[in-house]
Amino acid sequence: MNKFGLGIIGLGVIGERLMPVFLEHPGIEVVSVTDTDQDRMDYMEDKFGVTSVLDYKEMLSDDRIQMIYLAVPPKYHHDIAIDIMRAGKHILCEKPLAGTIEEAEKMSEIAKETQVVHAMNFPLYYGFAYNKIKSMLKNDVLGRIKALEIKGVFPTWPRSWQQNNWIDTRQEGGFTREIFTHYVQLIQSSFGLIQDLESRASYPNQDKSEATLIGMGHIDDISVLFYGMTGIGQEEDLRFTLYGDKGKVELINWRQVIYTNLEGSQIIEPEPVNATYDLIHAFYQAVRGQESDLVSFEDGLNATKVVEKLLKA
Repeated sequence: MNKFGLGIIGLGVIGERLMPVFLEHPGIEVVSVTDTDQDRMDYMEDKFGVTSVLDYKEMLSDDRIQMIYLAVPPKYHHDIAIDIMRAGKHILCEKPLAGTIEEAEKMSEIAKETQVVHAMNFPLYYGFAYNKIKSMLKNDVLGRIKALEIKGVFPTWPRSWQQNNWIDTRQEGGFTREIFTHYVQLIQSSFGLIQDLESRASYPNQDKSEATLIGMGHIDDISVLFYGMTGIGQEEDLRFTLYGDKGKVELINWRQVIYTNLEGSQIIEPEPVNATYDLIHAFYQAVRGQESDLVSFEDGLNATKVVEKLLKA
């Protein structure tokens, strides 16, 4: 298997989660990593045995590196991603694509102009649950789809495992950008672009991310509903539901799939799938010049448009 060199920019929680998957892949060599936090770089060097550099631009001039994983906060995506693409490096970018619609549009434009391989880290797209739902749609198990719903209830925001200085800011954070983006991407990949969005969001103050969000749009005659809130005294409850005239299917808390019709409900037993590995392998295959199913920057742009319109309506 041909090996390609990888550079990683951004060593936060998500970057740390993907690191062992990159190291496991037989076709990828992690050449160097970088972060603005020296303590974080020291920690990752000790934990994974990787080599750190002080400036991401060192990666752009390193001929050993063909691919870069970008995992910095969203407001930095635009400038760094454009530098990466202009340097001719293939890019896997965290979601959301950018901090604004305008920045996302520019990133998508440069991706097409430079013709580098570009992909988004949307692992749900590669997981068992979504592929099971696609199979049910293909086989007409649900009948005519009448509505799609994204619902999230969170006891706290940010979640305990994801504490950083941007995840609960009005400028970059919030559950709509961080969580709902995944499901917006799934919806638009299967049904088309969401149109005519209307929404209402409440904020605890002018600096913090949304506390509640209610929104509605449509794709042709399919209603698309959004509902989220934080600070509720219950366990986290995240649901993506497809309502059809023959039944409904729910994707609950990322993994559990439940199908319901007039005869009752059925839990769909999951099959062992490593969605993150499959995503990274799809990126690797595309860099090798093979046919591959990737979530592109254009897909990321279309998801960003929906999310930002929901928050700014």
